[in-house]
Amino acid sequence: MTSHWHKPIIITLVGALFLLAGCAVTQPAFYRASEFKPESIGQITLLPAVDARIDKSVTVNLEDRLRGEAATILKNKGYAVVLSGASRETAELTNDNLRAADSALIKRLSPLGTRWIMVLAFIDLNVVGSNDKVEVSGFLYDQEKGELLWRDTTICLVGDGGIFGVLANDRRGDIAVSAAVSSLLGSIPE
Repeated sequence: MTSHWHKPIIITLVGALFLLAGCAVTQPAFYRASEFKPESIGQITLLPAVDARIDKSVTVNLEDRLRGEAATILKNKGYAVVLSGASRETAELTNDNLRAADSALIKRLSPLGTRWIMVLAFIDLNVVGSNDKVEVSGFLYDQEKGELLWRDTTICLVGDGGIFGVLANDRRGDIAVSAAVSSLLGSIPE
């Protein structure tokens, strides 16, 4: 008699293959200056992620899923990264504030002595049905000069439909956020 131990593994792998992630950037990444060179960046201070969602009924661990993933990706690209705590200024930020940040706001974002500041904004998470939609924006500022160096936004659709989607529902939001952060930081040069 043949052992059928491999059937559950095959079924799981086939189900995982149906879990598709499709990410798209809304516009090409914005770079402030053509002379922007990644090797000139010493250390990026990664501020706490901004929860800019209108509907915050679905809870998300922004510290681990958004900021933690971003720090790992940036380190893998060769950047030195330090995580900074929240300040009064960062607690009141919105996606619109970040997009239109003026020199005065940029200079108030982080403690003195930090030059390169990155903020991620979590704009949307929709987990209705068998597909998830996540929208994330990222901003890199030069605090010394008070200017925006890089900005990008990505929207990811993750899901598979069917039974597998129901079984993996607890983790779907986390998977979608991870895919969005990975796609977003793809435009940051190594």
